[in-house]
Amino acid sequence: MTDISLPAFHHTATTQCNIKVDYRMGLDLQLYRQFYKQAYNAEVADADLVREMARRFMDADREFQVFKSRQASSGPRKGPKPSASGEIKKMASGSAPAES
Repeated sequence: MTDISLPAFHHTATTQCNIKVDYRMGLDLQLYRQFYKQAYNAEVADADLVREMARRFMDADREFQVFKSRQASSGPRKGPKPSASGEIKKMASGSAPAES
């Protein structure tokens, strides 16, 4: 594979990830959306906000980045693959995926 600085941007596949948050987190997300609107004068959906927060968190986690680069350099990914709906199924244990 060619070493290129610009990551592939033509991939448009997404993975569905439904989460439940507790009451306090829900309030904080509402407040952060207000804070974001005040700062940028733009509305943002909860899903977009959580997605960007998670992406930034993982990008900033140095140990995760080391782990991620080792996984990428070790060849094809091992383990369960997301299904068409984006759900990762537990294959090794044979148990059903946890409900969200």
